[in-house]
Amino acid sequence: MGMMANVVCKTIGIAGLSAAAYDAYAVGKRHSAVGEKKAAGKLYADVYQDSRTLSSESYVASEIQSKVADFRMNNPIIPVVGKIKGFFHGAISSMGDNIFLVSSAALALGTKGFFSKLGAWGVAGFGLFKILKDGFGIGK
Repeated sequence: MGMMANVVCKTIGIAGLSAAAYDAYAVGKRHSAVGEKKAAGKLYADVYQDSRTLSSESYVASEIQSKVADFRMNNPIIPVVGKIKGFFHGAISSMGDNIFLVSSAALALGTKGFFSKLGAWGVAGFGLFKILKDGFGIGK
């Protein structure tokens, strides 16, 4: 395979992986906000439910329960964990949706000769398919 064809195949592979990585990041970022809100909502519901009951009528127990509930409600770790979990869920989901693009781009980047050309044609075909389907609505 000529030097120019090799450079073209590698460039197409880099473009395909870049598009898939950017898409995964953007979807992960969107899902991180949802994950943070879900984790915080679950935490607040649990804390509220736990703070509504006492095992016995006691002023000291009530104050302890109130202080612990305030501490749990202001805990910054739970929403951050939800945010991280949501980001990875969105990013992995996006990479799964773009598995053909990722595999074709990896084939174009990681091999030489015929298989590199095959991967480059796969990336180009996937791009054309996306433009026709999502851009022009053909095949919907």
